[in-house]
Amino acid sequence: MLKLAVILFVSLGAFSISANVIAAPERQVEQEQVKAVETDQPLLAVMFYSNWCGACLILDPKIEAVKPVFKDRPVDFVKFDFSFALVRGKALQALAKEKNLSEIYQNNKGKTGFMLLVNPVSSQVLDVITMDDSANDIAIKLDNYLRRDTLS
Repeated sequence: MLKLAVILFVSLGAFSISANVIAAPERQVEQEQVKAVETDQPLLAVMFYSNWCGACLILDPKIEAVKPVFKDRPVDFVKFDFSFALVRGKALQALAKEKNLSEIYQNNKGKTGFMLLVNPVSSQVLDVITMDDSANDIAIKLDNYLRRDTLS
């Protein structure tokens, strides 16, 4: 019963807060335009998160469930947490610069509730993960980009 109440709470929270969530950017590149991800640089899985975002509260546990599966694989999970952006703004910008994500950060600053899979060489967005993706879907997407024949 308690589990049902929690599920309903999270679901209702997602609907009531959805007006504050800015839609994830559309996929920026087509499959044939994806450049190879070099194996010495990890695939970037970039989460745009905030603790007030209903979609984030649904997506984040799925991502956390998938992370251990990829702990020995070349994936760098990066989280831009906008929960206290007014206080942490400079730290978020520094993280973006450190990970070579400044342009992606600027284009998506303040938007929340999604994860971008990013080619670390070209900084191209390869895919968008949303709350509609299951943990299994997320794992499959990550695995697919890591297994591509073009990954060399």
